[in-house]
Amino acid sequence: MVFIILDDPIDREAKLFGTRMILRPSTILFIILVLLPLALLAWLGTYLIRDAEKRTDASMQAVLAERLSSADNQLLHDMRQLTDRLDDWGARSDGSARLMSARLATHPWIAQTWAKAGTGGPLDTFAGKAPYEPGQAFNADERIQAISSATRQPETEFPFSPDAGGPPFQRFSSTGMSAATLPRTTTWFTYLKIFGYHIDDQPEAETVQSWSGWHVGDSTFIYWHRFADGGLSCALMNPQALMKALFLRQPQPGLAAPPGRMTLTTVSGIALHDWGKRLPGSERTPAAHRACSEPLSQWELAYTPANEEFPKPYLFPILLGVGSGIILVFVVGWLYFHESAREIRVAQQRVTFVNQISHELKTPLTNIRLYAEMAAQRAESQGDAIAKRQLGVVEAETSRLHRLIQNVLNYARQQRDKLTIQPTALVLDELVGRNIEFWKPLLETKGFEISSSLNGPSSIQADADAIEQILGNLISNVDKYANVGKWIGIRTEHDEKSTRIIVEDRGPGIPSGKRRTVFEPFERLRSDLAEGVSGTGIGLTISRELAQLHGGTLSVCPQYRDGARFILTLPHQP
Repeated sequence: MVFIILDDPIDREAKLFGTRMILRPSTILFIILVLLPLALLAWLGTYLIRDAEKRTDASMQAVLAERLSSADNQLLHDMRQLTDRLDDWGARSDGSARLMSARLATHPWIAQTWAKAGTGGPLDTFAGKAPYEPGQAFNADERIQAISSATRQPETEFPFSPDAGGPPFQRFSSTGMSAATLPRTTTWFTYLKIFGYHIDDQPEAETVQSWSGWHVGDSTFIYWHRFADGGLSCALMNPQALMKALFLRQPQPGLAAPPGRMTLTTVSGIALHDWGKRLPGSERTPAAHRACSEPLSQWELAYTPANEEFPKPYLFPILLGVGSGIILVFVVGWLYFHESAREIRVAQQRVTFVNQISHELKTPLTNIRLYAEMAAQRAESQGDAIAKRQLGVVEAETSRLHRLIQNVLNYARQQRDKLTIQPTALVLDELVGRNIEFWKPLLETKGFEISSSLNGPSSIQADADAIEQILGNLISNVDKYANVGKWIGIRTEHDEKSTRIIVEDRGPGIPSGKRRTVFEPFERLRSDLAEGVSGTGIGLTISRELAQLHGGTLSVCPQYRDGARFILTLPHQP
């Protein structure tokens, strides 16, 4: 038997072993368990912040829409009140369009009025009190004709219904297009005042004697009133006077001015008026827009909120909660890593201790075996059979102890990726036969029947010490676990590519679920099989590793039912 002595410094090997342990799956699991909660906490924090921002933005848009709607309703309400006041003048005109136009000309906001009788005839013109020149593009005859054409039969386009209610004004579709589809940039629109706006607007349908409304262009307002006999009275408003009156009532009477800035412009972007406290932040681009209701549909409202109206979401609790969670994960991870590092240091110390003890034991063990062999030879020469038998037991136990120490050292090497082989040419059958003869006295003493069949190749390339260690571990397992069958079979065979060493017994066998795990370190079979059996539990692990270093395999035969059969397959050239 040739002994393998490790020459590397023990402390350096133990440190390398500890470094390898740090990269074990438990460390990877630790990293996953730390990174995953951190990722979830980061996602949760981001989600909560975005959700808070969305809720704040939705609340802001709702408030802005309400403010724009309030301003629009005030403009619309004032236009309806003005229309009702002008209608009152027509109610006192005894149904005469000419008389109504003459009275409308005395209104301080009216620049000019016209009257057209229902039976035809010339167009009567009256000068108003408010000076205003609408411009050269304005043609009074065209406007009167357009209003007359659009309002010829208002009861047909807008049939009266006392329960209908609805908006104060509705648009005529004098161009043949649907009123809803007409673009807001159209030059002129004609609107009809609808009953049902006021609480007392509930006359019977047959009492409706006249209709009124507005004919609106670009900053030009013409009030019209049509009588049942077809007479038409129109009044051109001074836009500056009308808009000044409308703007003075913004914000709505009884309400405080908004903190930000409310802006009224035309659809083409011309600024008309703005109001509000204009606190910091209101100088930015408007955050909400709304088209004014008819008959002011060529105007547009916009509002820019101040900073104090809609502060940023109060994110401190969210950041505090998420930050605390992240810190907690880091603390738990650090404690886990610190405890793992401590356990690794203890494991390193244990490995160092085992390696040192193993090395220290090999020298006296070699001397014990050497002197036992010398004593056995002397007892044989003197014919002392009892002493020879006792010394044989000492030799066998010394070999067993050497094998255990060698397994421990090889396992330590294998954990450090230091386990190596040195293949040489050898006759496999001679090596196997020599091992059988070595184990034969011990096995026969325990009542084992040994069956051998050696049909290996004449020569293969392999590490003799490694093959002896594999074979010794397999026979030792039979000695430990197959006492029931009392039989062991060892045979060799080969083909063109590989050589096989087969060791089998008639013991309890290996369960199918254990055929793979039996090669794992410190893995043992059922407790009843391992009861009273000594060993390190790494023999098969080292054996498989040595087989793989040769380019071969060590496996359990699944078809063998009489016990356990291990097959060592070696290539002719490792």
